[in-house]
Amino acid sequence: MKIALIGGTGNIGQGLAFRLKLASFDVIIGSRSAEKAESKAEYFNSLVERLGGKGDIRGMVNEEASSNADVAIITIPWQHAFDTAERLKDNLAGKIVVSPVVPMVAEDGFLRYVQPEEGSAGLQLARILDKSMVVVAFNNIPARRFANPEEKFRWDIAVCGDNQEAKRTVMEIVNRIEGLKAYDAGELKNSKTIEALTPLLINIARKNRTKELGVRFV
Repeated sequence: MKIALIGGTGNIGQGLAFRLKLASFDVIIGSRSAEKAESKAEYFNSLVERLGGKGDIRGMVNEEASSNADVAIITIPWQHAFDTAERLKDNLAGKIVVSPVVPMVAEDGFLRYVQPEEGSAGLQLARILDKSMVVVAFNNIPARRFANPEEKFRWDIAVCGDNQEAKRTVMEIVNRIEGLKAYDAGELKNSKTIEALTPLLINIARKNRTKELGVRFV
């Protein structure tokens, strides 16, 4: 299975890149710049090989990465995610698109969830990508810890979507990443609750001076 990380050059992209590759997926790094995508792919390959895997991650511009993928994960900051989706909608038609996107802003020392008009980032992406199958997942992962190859964790991932086959596929992807366990969180309309949990987790960690927090369902 070919998985493209659209804009996969930040912390969440790094964590997904080497962990998906170690789980034996075919990984493509997308960026607006081919040079940046190729440079990041080279770095991720060196990381995978250091961890005992086969470093054959490829770097491409976002349009090419989208066209070559079976599944695309939008790992772009939320302020740019929707415009990027508009540009790539034809390349992503008929494909599974995963949204870890969380719209939030800082106010008075706290992070606040910014609810899109559609109800959530996942629902807004589904409106834009009306020929794709949008699934929400990976929203509550502590990105810097996830990007650290030395980090050991046990986190649960809420997955929601309206296409059952696409949701099952994404849950299978999640479950192949060491330390993650997928839970079916129902329809895509439930994505608001999943997304809004992220700023809460960050606020709790900051106020209580703990490391970044993940989620466990017990």
